[in-house]
Amino acid sequence: MLEMKPLTEADLEAYFDLFNDQGLARNAGTVPHPVDLDWARERMISRREAEANGELKDRGFFEDGRFVGSGGYFFRNGELEIGYSVHRNERGRGLATRMARMVVAMAREDRLKGPIIANYFTDNPASGRVLEKVGFARAGLGTGTSMAREGEIESQRMELRGDVRVVDPVVSDYPVLFEQQLDEDARWQAGASRVYASAGEYQAHMEAAMAAGAVRRTILHEGHVAGYLASSDRQGMREVSYWLGRAHWGQGIATKALAEFLDQMGTRKSALCARVAKDHPASLRVLEKCGFVRIGEDSFYSDTRGEQVEEYIYRLNNR
Repeated sequence: MLEMKPLTEADLEAYFDLFNDQGLARNAGTVPHPVDLDWARERMISRREAEANGELKDRGFFEDGRFVGSGGYFFRNGELEIGYSVHRNERGRGLATRMARMVVAMAREDRLKGPIIANYFTDNPASGRVLEKVGFARAGLGTGTSMAREGEIESQRMELRGDVRVVDPVVSDYPVLFEQQLDEDARWQAGASRVYASAGEYQAHMEAAMAAGAVRRTILHEGHVAGYLASSDRQGMREVSYWLGRAHWGQGIATKALAEFLDQMGTRKSALCARVAKDHPASLRVLEKCGFVRIGEDSFYSDTRGEQVEEYIYRLNNR
């Protein structure tokens, strides 16, 4: 199991051994060669101080308790950028790809918004392949300084745009979600009933539902709060529901988010259901793309529409 956690003094020697590697130093910008233990200690201390100032976030990676690398995000010229390093004895096992994904996830969980940048030297194509697997795309040539090579080296700029994440909600999400559920057109399509008086009331209701067993996740689109996904028990069945803010419609975000939600919750092996108004075809398509099949019909009274609304009942096809 690969874990990501803050580095401590107990990790200093392993941290030094990671960076005291000529091959790694040649492909890193800020690592000279050779280095000594004092250099590693100063790097660890300075990064801890920079993190306290909100300038970056640096983490160690541990596999079954063994230190295998480090990585994190930082800001350069106003842009959010990631970097990572794998120990020379641990390469060739896909760790770099897993680490890069975890760093991106950390940045989004910290609610950092906008594109994410990564750079690699052109003569290190393996790093480019890792970034492409994570979803980065080529965005131009440039140059970068290599302390180990003592010069400017041609580099490739990579950008991650439009990524969709499903994450645990935080307090700052609720005001945005509250505003999104006030959209009258969206409420009509969904046949929604209750209107919350304030963001505080909305948050209290959602937190009470989670305390009672509901599962709730925030949908992030390029770090922006795009909507939510939820799962709860109803009439003896576990049902899923979702809401997407108008600014995020028509981009395939709901489908990607629901697919990730199903994988996170392990619900692809369970009898999960969903209900959708018959006249809401966009939502029907989302469910069908994610493997739901229509199993019945029902109706409900919508305060928003002031009438009974016909709906389809779907169930996740696990075959």
